[in-house]
Amino acid sequence: MKKYFSFAFLTFFSLSFAFAQTQPDRAAEAKGEQLLKEASQQIKSYRSLKIQFTYDMENAQLNVKESMNGELLSQGDRYHMLVDGNLFISDGVNTWSYLEEMNEVYVNLLENSEGGLTPTSIINEFETQFRARYIRQDTHKGKRVEIIDLVPITPQAFYKYRVALDASSKMLVYTIAYDREGGTYTYNIDRVETNASIPAGQFTFNASRYPGVEVIDLR
Repeated sequence: MKKYFSFAFLTFFSLSFAFAQTQPDRAAEAKGEQLLKEASQQIKSYRSLKIQFTYDMENAQLNVKESMNGELLSQGDRYHMLVDGNLFISDGVNTWSYLEEMNEVYVNLLENSEGGLTPTSIINEFETQFRARYIRQDTHKGKRVEIIDLVPITPQAFYKYRVALDASSKMLVYTIAYDREGGTYTYNIDRVETNASIPAGQFTFNASRYPGVEVIDLR
């Protein structure tokens, strides 16, 4: 009898300990998911977005630190992003990645690209590609922000993304991607224009504008 009592007590204690450990995790995941759903719904409610941002790359181990400005035009799954002369475009099915220094454009399918290419893409894809976890409320440049971490469900080049949302409007403030070699890649949102007018032809790559460009089709 004593043996069975001891076993039952240990089982109860173990389960209680596990429950106590997992409850905060579940609460953090639930809060993170809810905040990201609100942000995603907000972004999708706009007909289009025009975002000016600063893109920072840093790796202390390799002594690398670069900063450049960029602009993103987006409409649903379609986007046109220019960063320091390099161009990234999607028509919702295909993607084009143009590298100015090499005068090459890589063509692929959108479904084959990893999350986080544009400042807003991980928010739109988080429900299917990431697990979210609420971290804390913080202050960034005098603004209250909600900090959320996202971990890819399947292995990616980036093992974690950190997202900061405006605590009041739920608009994106910044995102940080972390790679496995100690590098960080940060989008700081400088200005957002909602329902912006977007010129025709922005969501396809026009090779005629880039004489001698080499097209590398990976589809």
